[in-house]
Amino acid sequence: MTAETRTVRPKRYDFLDFGASKGGCIDFARDRLGGKRGLGIDNDPAKVERMRRLGYDCMEADITNLDLPPKSARFVTMSHFLEHLPDLDAVRKAVLCAMDVASDFLFIQGPYFNADDLLEEQGLKFFWSDWHGHRCHVTTVQLQSILDGFGLRKYLVMGRVPVANSLDPSIHPMNSPRDQHEHIPGTHPVKPLVEFDPPLYREMVCVVRLRRFRGWNAVVRARKGCFFIDGTLPFLG
Repeated sequence: MTAETRTVRPKRYDFLDFGASKGGCIDFARDRLGGKRGLGIDNDPAKVERMRRLGYDCMEADITNLDLPPKSARFVTMSHFLEHLPDLDAVRKAVLCAMDVASDFLFIQGPYFNADDLLEEQGLKFFWSDWHGHRCHVTTVQLQSILDGFGLRKYLVMGRVPVANSLDPSIHPMNSPRDQHEHIPGTHPVKPLVEFDPPLYREMVCVVRLRRFRGWNAVVRARKGCFFIDGTLPFLG
C-alpha cells in the first residue's frame, strides 16, 4: 500500500474510476451511472496532476497492486484502461481489485479486439489494434473467462458502433503505419473493400452486476447504441 493510498478515505466516494486519465469517465459516471462523487486512480503522475488542476479528485496508484477496504464504493468504472495493461494477468488483478472494492456493479468499456485475426486475414487492421500503447488486446471472450473464473456470472457484453465494411475510417490496410487514428484516403494507403456479416464493432461494453439493486436497468442502458454480444442477463437495449 502506498502512502497516498493510506491517506485516502474511500467512504467519501461512491465510485472509483480505474485508469482515470483525463476525467471523462468520472463525468460519464455522474451523468449516466448514478454516481455522486468519484475518485480517479491512475499510475501516471502527470495525468493525476492534470486531473487535480481540472477539479477532479484523483490518486496516483498501481491498480494491479491496490489495497482499499472491501465494498467501500458502490461501483467501479474501467474505461479504455485494460488494453494499456501489460498482459492478461494484470487484467485479472485489476478486475479482482474492482470486484473487491465495489458493492453493486462494474462498468467496463474499451476497444473491440475480437476481429484482429479476421481482419489480418483480409490484409486489414483496426487502428487501435496497432498502437504501441495498447499492449493487451483483451477480447470479449477473454474478459468473460476472467469474470467466470472469479465467479462473476451476472453480466452483459455488448458491442457499440457497428462496422459494416472496410470503408469505415476505423479500418486501415496492414501496410499503414502504426499509431494512426482514422483512415484518411489520399494520406493513408489504399485498402480493399470487404463486407462484414455480422458486423464488427468499434467498442465493447461490459456491465457486471455484483448484487441486485435499484437502477440496474439504467446501468445497462447507460451507453447508447449498444448491441448484444453475450451474457447471462437480459439485454435491455
